[in-house]
Amino acid sequence: GGGILRLHSTFRHDLKIKTSDEGRVMKTAAAFAKGMLELEGEIPPILVSLVHKEKDSQHMLDPSGNKEVKKDLAACKKKININMQKDADYDRMSEAERESLVGPARLTSLHRALKEIGNPRKTLFAIHSTIGKLVEELDDMLGVLVSGDEDVIEGGAGLKGEEDDEALSGIKLYKGETLLELTERWKLLQNKLYDEEKDIFDLSRVPDVHDNVRFDMLHNPHLGLTETLQKLYDLAKSMADCVVPQEYGITTEEKRDIGNKMCGTLLEKINYDLAIARTDNQVDMRYLINMDYSSDLPINSMGRRVRSRLYFTSESHLHTLLNVLRFPSSKEDSVPSPLSKKGHEILANASELCYLTQVVIRLFEDTQKPSDDPKRFRVEIWFSPGATATPLHMAELER
Repeated sequence: GGGILRLHSTFRHDLKIKTSDEGRVMKTAAAFAKGMLELEGEIPPILVSLVHKEKDSQHMLDPSGNKEVKKDLAACKKKININMQKDADYDRMSEAERESLVGPARLTSLHRALKEIGNPRKTLFAIHSTIGKLVEELDDMLGVLVSGDEDVIEGGAGLKGEEDDEALSGIKLYKGETLLELTERWKLLQNKLYDEEKDIFDLSRVPDVHDNVRFDMLHNPHLGLTETLQKLYDLAKSMADCVVPQEYGITTEEKRDIGNKMCGTLLEKINYDLAIARTDNQVDMRYLINMDYSSDLPINSMGRRVRSRLYFTSESHLHTLLNVLRFPSSKEDSVPSPLSKKGHEILANASELCYLTQVVIRLFEDTQKPSDDPKRFRVEIWFSPGATATPLHMAELER
């Protein structure tokens, strides 16, 4: 027997890792493989040797080429842009009005986020004004640097730029970004979020605000902007928790239909993987132990084989995959949801899918039961929403 490492080292572990064409997804796959298999060395060789980026995998894990899905997603974003800028207070809304904004009441996390928001339009203005305050504070820092008082701000070493830019780069920021570039990044977001002439917000920018504020809280906590960033993070997170899940369908029917279109190929592949794992077919195994030398090997369970298939993809695929598992078709002959009541509750309460979100499907076989017994095989579905912890702890460490 032994653990996953022993199985792998004795050719009883059939492992394949597939990924989409996105660079950061591929690097995550290689880093995960390095940790799981306790490999040494840099990421690139592991990426080349273990991570597969085939045409079939790209079609299965990358939705960019699916025109039909793009239309549906665009229609959802259009609805969100209308619904989520309404000037209406949560406490004064009827249940029907709330459901028209974020879907049925069983979508617990969405209704909880809407309650936190209170009034969508007022919250959007609060986000916009808080970004404005953040930009002012950054402009003040730039003013101090330009005036020659670099020593006032902690950091000191210039990062990049020449002549005029040198005075604007006196603070060490993550990955070599200068303070000027960081300020321009926030100014661009502020301008894109709200069109003052038309008095319209662009809700597709809300996830960008959430990602950027999380990034700066995690990687640039030494700027001393924790109070403003924390306020912006709280506002943006609640709004993003309402907006992002609805980008893949607002009603349960839309969620299921978009999910089928976007990750149908992946679901078929998972179904195939489970079917292969149920059989004793060795065609799928690339390497096997040569039983002629079994007496020389210190292995108790020579016949044991474990197949692992790891698929790395984007957040959009995870949302749609979970939607298909949660919302089965309402037709009479349709397959019911494979999730338990507790499983439905866990997913309903998951407000966001963060980095390293994972869905693990495990198939077990009880060899003591007859081959025709339906209880011979058991499937478990595990879920983790990933790194959901608030980024505030980084600012606390800098104190």
